[in-house]
Amino acid sequence: MGVAWEKRGNQTIFSLDGKEALLIITPEGMTDSFEKQGEGLLLWRRTAAGPAEAMECFASMERFASMCMEAEALFIPEHTMVPAVSYDGNPWGQDHEYKGLQMQARNSAAAEGTAYTFASHRCAVPGATCSWNDLLGVALFGRGVCSGSMQPKENGHMLHRILWPEQEGPQVLYSDAWGEAFYGTMEPAVSFTAWLYIAEGKQAVKGMLQAAWKREYVPKPPVRKTGEVWDLSTEYARLLYTEEKPSVEEEPSVKEEPSVEKDRFRAFSIGFTWNGEEWVKRPDFKYEIGWCGQNASLAVSLLYDYQMNHREESLQYGVSVLDSWVEKARSREGLLLTRYDPEDSLIDACNLGTAGQQFFEAYDQAKRLGLDKKKWLDAAYEICDFAMSRQRLDGGIGMSWNRDGSPHELKGTAGAFLILPLAEAFLRTGEDRYNIAAVRAYSYYYREFANNGYGTSGALDTCCIDKESVIPLLKGGLLMYRATGFDAYLDMAEEAAWYLSTWQWHQTVEYPADTVLGKMGYDTFGGTAVSTSHHHLDPFALCYVPDLLELSALTGREEWKERALAIWRNGVQGISDGTMQVLQAGPRPAGSCDEGILHTRWGNYQAGKNGGWGSIFSVTQWLVAWPCAFRLEVLRKCGNWNLLDGWRA
Repeated sequence: MGVAWEKRGNQTIFSLDGKEALLIITPEGMTDSFEKQGEGLLLWRRTAAGPAEAMECFASMERFASMCMEAEALFIPEHTMVPAVSYDGNPWGQDHEYKGLQMQARNSAAAEGTAYTFASHRCAVPGATCSWNDLLGVALFGRGVCSGSMQPKENGHMLHRILWPEQEGPQVLYSDAWGEAFYGTMEPAVSFTAWLYIAEGKQAVKGMLQAAWKREYVPKPPVRKTGEVWDLSTEYARLLYTEEKPSVEEEPSVKEEPSVEKDRFRAFSIGFTWNGEEWVKRPDFKYEIGWCGQNASLAVSLLYDYQMNHREESLQYGVSVLDSWVEKARSREGLLLTRYDPEDSLIDACNLGTAGQQFFEAYDQAKRLGLDKKKWLDAAYEICDFAMSRQRLDGGIGMSWNRDGSPHELKGTAGAFLILPLAEAFLRTGEDRYNIAAVRAYSYYYREFANNGYGTSGALDTCCIDKESVIPLLKGGLLMYRATGFDAYLDMAEEAAWYLSTWQWHQTVEYPADTVLGKMGYDTFGGTAVSTSHHHLDPFALCYVPDLLELSALTGREEWKERALAIWRNGVQGISDGTMQVLQAGPRPAGSCDEGILHTRWGNYQAGKNGGWGSIFSVTQWLVAWPCAFRLEVLRKCGNWNLLDGWRA
């Protein structure tokens, strides 16, 4: 039966397989029309009512400078979503974020209980709102400049709204405060268009994502070719290389200078920051093996660079950094550390899982270069042993530990990062103990994700719902599928990919020419947002480009390849060639780029009002290491650079 609709006076009632799903009431003086554009997909057009001859001539029709198109879902939802903004009203975590779908009680003149409204550039799909239960699901979304809103009725039904002109309120989320409401203007229009997707349960969300993607995706070459990206990124990696001198208390006498050299900790700085006069390596929280610092990944890429380009410096830096982390970055209890500084930093699953995978690959690459680096392989298995010794009966492992190995935080989907070295260890050894641990961990973390509908705490500087925490469920599902051959793991990996797609921009936002992003010509399409509390885009999705390409090959779904290529195109923007200048800072180091793109109203509210950091449609001026590392990782894992360069097969 599919989707059908029936008009009853000024009401249009939509049903799915005979079950009433949606109600639209047409306001007086307006006409609503609906066109089926695919299974579950409907084009909804609203125009001013008038005589037939007027309908044929828009010039004679009444024009409107504002519009609200509202649809009522005729069921009580179990889940709601505003893509990249709100997941079930963001119940998890304590961060400064939108809690619920309506204004909370605060010291503000804004009315409590008023529904939040979100500008199109804040959301992954313009104006999108979604609600669903096991039987029915509804999504309403738009195109271009608009806003979206969602509000529960007293009977539990959800009202979905799409509005013009652009507006946000009753207050607007910034990183440090709640800002004033925004209400824009528009040229009066005679017609307004939106799309509906009605389907069984969560399929409405997937259908909306597919429809919006198909409508907007255009294959095109990236702004930089792969060879250029490799050269610039390895140049930046070598610039980040640092030799940390021993502390004053530990430093030997002058006569023992050779041992000073030997005792130095060698690592890649976490990134460059502008100090008002020059770009300098950040002076604190300097070294991290994964996550933002990506020391292990950068080192492995430099080993590849030596193989490709015979740069002795790359070999020296790559080997010495990996050796330093294995030999010198240890707690008093002898545990591998994930951050070298500060001294009280935690050991966390995100960093540790990443390190395990990188040590496995580093060992393989060393063998190709004729180097015996068994200690790197031993470090990878040491991480697996650490995870297995802390795995609970329910399969969970934990998210962070104190330096003595005692638990610090057990909750959080980010614990799933430790699945990755466990699955890799099973692939390499065939030992059941690794397989059993990986299966139990994947079952635990996937079950948590499936029950909640979201992941948590992958972005380590937040405590909220986010994108990064579900990345290991995509990667781990593919690894487990390779290891076991069970189709269920492929299905679960694809579910993780759909969730990650709710964080991916399905639109190109047109920024004013006088803004930083306007001057950069930055294209939001394909980029991904960080979390429900950090409303900025970043290229972190680069780390799963190879996984989406693999998923596309295994499932035959072309969309996964398109999404991967869009991530790549988005992620190679803004790379400095050594002359790039933004705002008042000097030329950026070659190969560097911003961590964050302030694509919407976010950042520091007070500073932003004065034109400083946090100005909307600007950048963070934080040249962190990980984008460079992830670009190199994509290139060393993707054998077909022509594909990334936009060549059509």
